[in-house]
Amino acid sequence: MASNFFGLKPEHKDKIHEELFTLLYYSNGGFGHTEVYQMPVYLKRYYLRHLTSVKKKEQKNQEQANKGTSKPRIPRR
Repeated sequence: MASNFFGLKPEHKDKIHEELFTLLYYSNGGFGHTEVYQMPVYLKRYYLRHLTSVKKKEQKNQEQANKGTSKPRIPRR
């Protein structure tokens, strides 16, 4: 029986490529495919966690901005 120690198991490939896609798509060109594919797992996980955190903050800020802009503010003279 051949060892799969150094290879990807078929059930892991979808998850790995989903992580690659997420980093490539949401980094807006900050990473290249080869760069992310060859990146150590611990760094991919770090960037995914950080990206998730940043996107959640952006969403929260956008929601707060949308709540506060129901009426435009006109400065008085």
